[in-house]
Amino acid sequence: MAKQWFQQVLEGISTFRSAGGKGADPFAKIYEARRAEYSLFTPQMGEDALEKLRGYIFCYDKLPSLPSDAPVPTYNFIDGQWCAARAGTITMSSPADNRIKLAQVPDSKEEDCEAALAAADRYWRSLKWAEENLVYRKHVIKNFSRMLNYFYEDCLKEIRTVIPKTRLESAKDFWEAKRAADHLEGSAERVMSGTRLPTLIDGHSYWKNEYIPGGIASIVTPMNFIYGIPIIHLAGCYLTGAPFIFKGHPFGAICNTTMIRMMLAAGAHPDTVQKVEGFGGNVEKLVSDPRVAVTVLTGSDETAAHFTRIRGLRPTKFEGGGCNWSFVDEGFSDEELKRIAVRLTYSKLGFSSHKCTTLHGIAAAPATLKKVLDYVSREMDEWQVKNPTLCDATETKVVGPCMVHKAQTAQDIQDAAEKAGATVVRRGGKLTDGLGLHGEYIKPIVLGGLKPGFKVTVNWDGKGEKAIDLTTTEFFMPILAGMEVRNFDAFTQFCLFHNNHDLAVSLWSRDDRKLVRARHMLSGMLKENDGTDSALEWEEFGAGGMGTSGNMGVGDPEATFQIYCRRQKGRHVVF
Repeated sequence: MAKQWFQQVLEGISTFRSAGGKGADPFAKIYEARRAEYSLFTPQMGEDALEKLRGYIFCYDKLPSLPSDAPVPTYNFIDGQWCAARAGTITMSSPADNRIKLAQVPDSKEEDCEAALAAADRYWRSLKWAEENLVYRKHVIKNFSRMLNYFYEDCLKEIRTVIPKTRLESAKDFWEAKRAADHLEGSAERVMSGTRLPTLIDGHSYWKNEYIPGGIASIVTPMNFIYGIPIIHLAGCYLTGAPFIFKGHPFGAICNTTMIRMMLAAGAHPDTVQKVEGFGGNVEKLVSDPRVAVTVLTGSDETAAHFTRIRGLRPTKFEGGGCNWSFVDEGFSDEELKRIAVRLTYSKLGFSSHKCTTLHGIAAAPATLKKVLDYVSREMDEWQVKNPTLCDATETKVVGPCMVHKAQTAQDIQDAAEKAGATVVRRGGKLTDGLGLHGEYIKPIVLGGLKPGFKVTVNWDGKGEKAIDLTTTEFFMPILAGMEVRNFDAFTQFCLFHNNHDLAVSLWSRDDRKLVRARHMLSGMLKENDGTDSALEWEEFGAGGMGTSGNMGVGDPEATFQIYCRRQKGRHVVF
């Protein structure tokens, strides 16, 4: 790594740090020289080089952990420059303890979005992207993956600080990101090669290519998987050659900055990468602007519906949460039901119920359901309501703060359900002392006696009265539903005709006829003798495409790359 450009970038980093991380990015300034030196024999970045980049990649001297700590300033990355929003910043507090101020986040408005769109559009119209080759883009993602691996502990600490997670859940977030980069990079040639058809007519050649870069993409990511979901999309989009504007969740502004700096340090063309921080409607132009070919959203179905309204027929690719149910068949021994209860409890409470594949409810015949819910409640006794950022590596059974809803909403759901005739199998609700004074902490709740269409009315997060179906309303809260069903077919009919989500279903049965029948009918992620929440093995993750959970699948290389590409159908005639 004795290249001249590397010495220049180290000098640039020193100046950049002295300027507080604002101004021209040091890697953006030397990109052309670096790219000109690349060949097939260019080695990956080594650990000695990576260590010298630590002060650039991580945009802070200290992550806030005490109320007295100063928040980390973060910036937009637009047209090769790290810049403040013209309207100023908003300070984000820690969800685990609102006395701790995490980051100063740019309060971007339309003019900031316009600057990012104009920069991306200039690059797109320049046609320079058509001159770049896949081999170099793979080289960049390999460097990016090496950085993730080298800075593993730093990344885990960052994840746990900005989004309260146990070390286990933070590791899942990290490895989802790392494996995405490796999996997508390693599969790119095979996937994006196109298809040449056999000779159909003499003198004619036919082909299909579904991987022509589609245009400017705006990528909007959520608060729960703060590394995993962004890197799936950043790596996937970059490998296709399409430029993007990244709008991560405000909770993750520190992580958003780290990931973009890693991509630039790895060698990404700075004109392909823009990052805009911001809030809600203030940055809506990133979605509505006609220059944006595709908007990619992981978030709520309400947000997806709004994006669709303002984009019209132009693509919105969406992956949302799920109201995910598990069916437990008859015929299991009590000891087996206890083991099932342990697995399903983790599906419910793991990462404090903030996974889109979090278990919503358990359905079974009456006698089986009674046993399973009792065993689940006993297993929940082993879980503690705590601040996950303060837990050691051995603590995995931790219910952290609610990051989407108000704790009072969970309390109101429990009270309204009991008043409407539901059975409170496990009484929990809002924590009103200790941790509850500085965060939205909720003790787990288990409700029984539910059936499709069981509705209650609650004041939803203090925004007004809302009627909700307890069997189909997604809760990012530690509330588990129990529903008696006559038989397996009754459960599948509920999944098909009552529950509009089709993200994940968990089936526990030794009856292969039932499982095969389910494979013929149910879509999305079908988990047999497993919980709803596992997605580390890199199957195509996502909903079935028809329900409200989404129209996008990611993880599988074909599905991920196609999000960002146009299709070409070709014919060549001998003249």
